Amino acid sequence: MIKEKRKQRKKRKTKLVILLLLVCVVAIGAYVAVEGFTIKQVEVDGNALYTDKQIRDSVLNDEYSWNALYVTLKYRLFPVKEMPFVDEMEIELLSMHKIRINVYEKAIIGYLEANNQNVYFDKEGFVVEISKRLIEDVPRVEGLQCQKVVVYEKLNLDDNSALPLLLTFSQQLQKYSLSPDTIEFRNGHKLSADFQGVTIQLGDSEYLVEKVMRLDAIMPSLSGRFGTLHLENWTPLTKDVVFTPDKSMEKETGKKKEKKQEKKQQ
Repeated sequence: MIKEKRKQRKKRKTKLVILLLLVCVVAIGAYVAVEGFTIKQVEVDGNALYTDKQIRDSVLNDEYSWNALYVTLKYRLFPVKEMPFVDEMEIELLSMHKIRINVYEKAIIGYLEANNQNVYFDKEGFVVEISKRLIEDVPRVEGLQCQKVVVYEKLNLDDNSALPLLLTFSQQLQKYSLSPDTIEFRNGHKLSADFQGVTIQLGDSEYLVEKVMRLDAIMPSLSGRFGTLHLENWTPLTKDVVFTPDKSMEKETGKKKEKKQEKKQQ
């Protein structure tokens, strides 16, 4: 009986020691989690349309956002609040004092003017922002009217039959990293695009995807040129593409280059 009581006392002591150790480990872990994960550095990656500060402010937006572990876990459970041009943001814990905010911005493929505002839209035709600001390298669409525009809703064009053509053309341009200054609709669904002195006439939707592919191959040879490239009658069986140069503009550009060279030589 005495031996059994001793064994029971030893078991109780062992359990008590284990329990105390567990409490200590949890307490130390809690202290480290609360005090040790103070954010001292925030990296922002992938943003072009928003500043680092705007991104940081949208993520570190409550009284506990000083804690790196809290911020990381919070945004694994709940998404970052919506921003007009941002598709998604991910929070990455780099160290106890450092996090990285990875920004995945929406692909804006064009804008048009409506009610004295710039209406930016994505590849699916949804309006992502209505503002006065002008974003570089985003083509302006001319020749289409839009009376009512609402953020996060699809473009409501006066001629909605033109929307599929606009989106297909814009997506193909983006696919080949072609960024015109303007995209223009003329005489219904006749398309053209202006690239810094070169106007591309594409015609209607027939062979549009193939026309953009052909344009991508031709564009390097048009660098520094002025004129009109005619693709409106092009087909996959066509061998020749007609380019009509603007001789007056090319002469003027040539004279400017000569003057610059003369200045350098002097």
